[in-house]
Amino acid sequence: MMKINNDQKPVINLDHGRNSSVDLETIIEQIWKDLGGIASRSDVRSVVIEIAPRYADARFFTYVPILMGKEVRSRLLRRV
Repeated sequence: MMKINNDQKPVINLDHGRNSSVDLETIIEQIWKDLGGIASRSDVRSVVIEIAPRYADARFFTYVPILMGKEVRSRLLRRV
C-alpha cells in the first residue's frame, strides 16, 4: 500500500511481517540524477507515484527500487 508518512514523504508500505517501507523520494532522486537532466524531477516524481502502487505487494522489497527505476527510466526515455 502506498501512503504518505508524517513528514509528507510518499512511501510504499511493504509490511509483510518485516515492518519495511520504500522511501519514494530516495528513488525519485536517484532516477533524476541517473537521467542527467533529460527529464525534470517533477516528471520523474509523477511517474514514480503513478507506478508505485503496483509494487506494494512485492515479495522481495530489496528489488523494488531497481525495478521501479527501470520502469520509470524506460517510460521517460520513450517521451524524449
